[in-house]
Amino acid sequence: MKPIFYLILMLVFLSSCEDTIDLNLKDPQIKYVIEGAITNEPGLVKVMLSQTKDFKENNQFNGVSGAQVKIENEGITTVLTESSKGVYQTDKINGRPGVTYRLTVNINNEVFTASSTMPVPVPLLDFTLKPSDYERTRVTPKVKYRDVASVSNYYWFQQYINDKIQSQYKVSSDEFTSGQEINEYLVFENNTKDESKDIVKGDRLTVEMHSIDASVYTYLFSLFNANGSADGAAPANPISNISGGALGFFSAHTVERKTIVIP
Repeated sequence: MKPIFYLILMLVFLSSCEDTIDLNLKDPQIKYVIEGAITNEPGLVKVMLSQTKDFKENNQFNGVSGAQVKIENEGITTVLTESSKGVYQTDKINGRPGVTYRLTVNINNEVFTASSTMPVPVPLLDFTLKPSDYERTRVTPKVKYRDVASVSNYYWFQQYINDKIQSQYKVSSDEFTSGQEINEYLVFENNTKDESKDIVKGDRLTVEMHSIDASVYTYLFSLFNANGSADGAAPANPISNISGGALGFFSAHTVERKTIVIP
């Protein structure tokens, strides 16, 4: 089985790694994988439904048709339409901070549920790059934002090169930085031997900063660390906020976005 790969693959599909991560986990059972997101930006709300595959099978998205997918908020229930195999979406939901959204997926008499509350957005103040932080295979720009005091905040940074989402991402919390101005580095890199993937002058680097709730942070943090420990222990499935036994996550989050060009 390779559920970890499917989770990373669906993160990419949901957002818009070329490098696949194939992990032979202990659990041989075929599982459903659900990933959905609602943001504070206008547009489609999308939920992806697939199944994991045997380790030796190809890495194509294994979409599952025929599910009933619905989202409820503030007493209003919206049924999502299957636009392609395993992809369910609607344009009838406009995400708002402070609102809790509840997802229900019913497939073959199995029911999976999740809920997520959209946090208040935290402004992304700046996204900068010093010449000394640029190499062809590794670029480390810096993001700046001011954490909001008095509430727990969690952040998810997604990264793009020339509008193409990258496998690298970063999550952080304000456990030790509540209310402070934060300056931290992101890493954009080509860790392959393919020089065509090097970062060159004129390339556009984009960061999306998402304010996420605690359960989504836990999921993304555990996914990031799901490649096992240094002593060779088998990796564990990330901690999902979906009940019923499915893998994946459901997130209501905000979006802040900035782009810089390699000079």
